Amino acid sequence: MPVFDPLSFNFIRLHNFEFPGGVSVFEYKNHAAVSGEPDFLRLNLYLSKDHDYVTIWSGLLEPIFAESRLTSVAPPRFDFYDAYVEGLFKGYIDSHEIAAHIFYALRIGFSDRYTTPQILSGADNELRCEVLT
Repeated sequence: MPVFDPLSFNFIRLHNFEFPGGVSVFEYKNHAAVSGEPDFLRLNLYLSKDHDYVTIWSGLLEPIFAESRLTSVAPPRFDFYDAYVEGLFKGYIDSHEIAAHIFYALRIGFSDRYTTPQILSGADNELRCEVLT
């Protein structure tokens, strides 16, 4: 049985970015802007992989970094993590077959749910979230 490889499911590994302990991080390749370079203001589908342990979430790559890059915006009255991160899956994926079932259940690659990333920006002291064109 083939092992799980996120690249086989239209994910791209982020260059020069990983979570502590050497945990690989991937972003769903659903737009030309998704090139493997981390963008901390982009909301998209992300996946981290530590051997067979996988976490999948929709939202920001790292909310703390997003907040620090929006210095021209008045501090919002909400938490970036709670507002912009939706946990979708945490568990072990050790084969391509199991990944296919989990991705099907999450509708990754099968619907319009994760088709276009969005980007946070700040102008005129106001926080904006816009769909990438």
